[in-house]
Amino acid sequence: MGRALLSALLPLALLASLARAYYVPGTYPAEFKIGEALQVHVSTLTSFDTELPYEYYSMPCCKPKEGVHRIANTANPGTILEGIRIENSVYNFTMKVKQTGVLACPGGSYGKLTAKDVKTLKRLIDGHYRVNLILDNLPVTVYDLLDEKNEFLRPGFELGFKRDGKYYINNHLVFNVLVYMTHGEYKAARDTYAKSVALESLDARRHAHRHLLASSGSSSSSSSSGSSSSTGSSSSTGAGSTTTDADTPFYMVVGFEVSPCSIHRASSRDIEDIVCGVDDNAHITPQEIVEGADIVYTYDVYWQDSKIKWASRWDAYLRMPGGKVHWFSIVNSLLVVLVMATIVGMILVRTVRRDLQKYESLVVEGGGGPDSREEAGWKLVAGDVFRPPANSASLAVRVGTGVQILAASLVTLLLAALGFLSPAARGALLTVGILCFVCLAGLAGFSAVYVWGLMERSFNNWQGVAARVSLYYPGLNLLIFTVLNLAIVRTGTTGAVPLGMYFSLVLAWFLVSTPLTFLGGMLAIRMPLLDWPVKTNQIPRHVPPAPLAANPTLLFLAAGVLPFGTMFIELYFAMTSLWLGYFYYLFGFVLLIGALTCIINAEISVLCTYVQLCAEDYHWWWRSFSRGASVSLYIGLYALGFMASSLPTLSGALPVFIYLCYMSLFVLAFYYAMGTLGFAASLWFVYAIFKAVKAD
Repeated sequence: MGRALLSALLPLALLASLARAYYVPGTYPAEFKIGEALQVHVSTLTSFDTELPYEYYSMPCCKPKEGVHRIANTANPGTILEGIRIENSVYNFTMKVKQTGVLACPGGSYGKLTAKDVKTLKRLIDGHYRVNLILDNLPVTVYDLLDEKNEFLRPGFELGFKRDGKYYINNHLVFNVLVYMTHGEYKAARDTYAKSVALESLDARRHAHRHLLASSGSSSSSSSSGSSSSTGSSSSTGAGSTTTDADTPFYMVVGFEVSPCSIHRASSRDIEDIVCGVDDNAHITPQEIVEGADIVYTYDVYWQDSKIKWASRWDAYLRMPGGKVHWFSIVNSLLVVLVMATIVGMILVRTVRRDLQKYESLVVEGGGGPDSREEAGWKLVAGDVFRPPANSASLAVRVGTGVQILAASLVTLLLAALGFLSPAARGALLTVGILCFVCLAGLAGFSAVYVWGLMERSFNNWQGVAARVSLYYPGLNLLIFTVLNLAIVRTGTTGAVPLGMYFSLVLAWFLVSTPLTFLGGMLAIRMPLLDWPVKTNQIPRHVPPAPLAANPTLLFLAAGVLPFGTMFIELYFAMTSLWLGYFYYLFGFVLLIGALTCIINAEISVLCTYVQLCAEDYHWWWRSFSRGASVSLYIGLYALGFMASSLPTLSGALPVFIYLCYMSLFVLAFYYAMGTLGFAASLWFVYAIFKAVKAD
């Protein structure tokens, strides 16, 4: 998520730097003229205490006079699963036009609050819900985007506050929009591209029309010349229309700030010009939430010229707590992991080479004492080391699942590191992850069937293995997802997945993933089986009691320590961003840390397998998988500690249940992925050393 050499770090470091390129190449930023209209969009209400999002218009607030509707091109599987609903709003801006005391409600005020409205607002305020607004795809924030001293930034603002047992709502918003002046070059380029596409389409239709006339025997000379002249005039007209007046200023939105406050106002009186946080607000009475209160929603709009360019406008939003510590810790972890990987690799190479030399002396000279036998102990199990394990089909299913998870994670992280999956593209990361997992189901079928064939030395009844791998892990995820959705649906939040999306996932599972799994199995049975370097005895060898150094429980617990230490810091920042509302963008470093974790996990798995074989214990198949997966145990324990230390405000049993369900899915994915990696590394190691013995 074999790059042990230092030279392999250079392209991965470049991926980390590319993680700031957030927009897909070929897209253009939006430019606006002075006086051009802009509309703010509203997203779901979110809370870090409940983890249950609600639709914006589920609370008592003003609605647009044209009606509420979803914003086109904002819905995808990722946003639906995350509960994000982006809709139009009552907040309308005019580029570079200052507005003060604007009434948000078409009728002047929302109207008198009912007992139900009061209960809803109090519940949302007690849950510390935040309002999320979006302007030109930028989220609103209460932080100063130009102040570099701010180490972190959260989107949205508090819906209201509680003071002395009374509830108040932030009904007045002061917006500050940061803009960067351009000369319309992006708009001109976009218009030129659109017109060129339109002309190509027009020429294609005319060519088809001339061909139709020619086939019917009509004279095509006049129509051909006429169309050529008209095309030429259209082209010249299009070229002339794309010229942009260089003196006409255009502006791009590069920041969106807000200062919310609570002001009690009467709908029948004039709106007083008050700037939140600037004027002396001691004489201002806040708007209390009580039954019968007539809430007047108002807003101001200010514009501020900025030197922030459009390509850098997300930089301020991507700050995280302890950013400098983050970078230093990652570099330190990289150095430690590289040193440890080199040491472990050298120990294994030198030890195995010494064992082979000792074995050669035993064979050639025919001597050797007890010490020689002990040092060459792993070669004593040559006749049993490739004996098929118990429940080989279950092991093969787990390996196939792990291959699918590793492949889907690698593709998703590569796309994210290259900048194609950014915070600006809401839901894109989850959408691509699901798509990759479904489309790479063929790898799971291929790996599971082939590994099962290796262990059993036959592909008979391979369909059962393919069926199990297609149903096992997706079914387990769907079961947890269904239970979680049933628990959420009664709350009325947007976190509950609609039935349409739910059945779409089920159809993708059965109509796409399952056939691909069987297709992968069909390809696997056409592959020749790898020949083992040694023959398996008919009678199993007795396994002596394991010494303390080769104790299975001790090896299991020790195997996951170093891989977990490798990813600990990155895991902390990723979980902080995920559960505390920060943006996360260091996908290049995630890819780098993931690669190093895989390297050290593979080496530790090989080392533990070597220790086990030296103790004359040949039951390495399942144990190599479990030792590789042991890092998931530490991740699970860390998730519990993170909930207790960093999420103490989770209120109620349902938010805790949501957290535990999502982290269970996360830990389960790590279990299969890292277990598969440990198994594959051990399989390669065992095959290599016994092949070397045979060659000697």
